[in-house]
Amino acid sequence: MGVKEPFLERNLAVQGSGLGLSVKIPSGMRATSVRSNEVVGVAGFLYPGSHVDVLATLTLPGSTTPVTQTILQDVEVLTAGEQVEPDPQGKPQMVNVVTLLLNAEGSQKLLLASTQGTIQFVLRNSADEMKTAVAPTSLNQLVSAAPQAAPQSVAAAVKRAAPKNSANDAYGLEIIRGNTRSEEKF
Repeated sequence: MGVKEPFLERNLAVQGSGLGLSVKIPSGMRATSVRSNEVVGVAGFLYPGSHVDVLATLTLPGSTTPVTQTILQDVEVLTAGEQVEPDPQGKPQMVNVVTLLLNAEGSQKLLLASTQGTIQFVLRNSADEMKTAVAPTSLNQLVSAAPQAAPQSVAAAVKRAAPKNSANDAYGLEIIRGNTRSEEKF
C-alpha cells in the first residue's frame, strides 16, 4: 500500500485469520495435545502434516489382562513440539508433546485413553486414507503355543453320553486341534 492510498477490502485480512495454531484448525475440529516421547513419537519422525493411527493399551474394568485397540485412524499431526511446519531436511526431532487434529469425539477418545492406559502413534503414509476395522489384541493372542491334543477322555465321554440309536443314525463330533480338524462318528 502506498501513502494516502485508500484501504480496500483486498488489503484487509480474511475474517478468522490471525496468528498461531488456531487459524490452522478447520471449523468443527479440535487441536488436541498429548504427551509424547521417542517411542510414542515414532523415533522423532512425526512432523506437522504427518498422518498417524493411535493405539491404546488398557486394562478393562473387571479384567487383569491388558488389550491394545486402534482407537483413531488417519489422524493429522498439527504440531510436533512447538513446530507447526516440518523440518525442511526431514531430520527427526524428539518432542514431548504432539498436537493432533481431531473432531470432538476423537479428542475425548484420545484424552481418555491417554489417562487410563498408554497410547502409541503408528505412522502411516499420508496418501493412505483407508480405515479398517481392527479387533482388539490381547496377550493370549500373542502367545502361539503348540496345538495340544484333546484329552482322550473327551471323545470317550461324548460316546458314553450319546443316546443309543439305530445303525443308520450316527452322531458326529468335530475335534479341532490347532489347525487340524478331525471327526469322530459313533
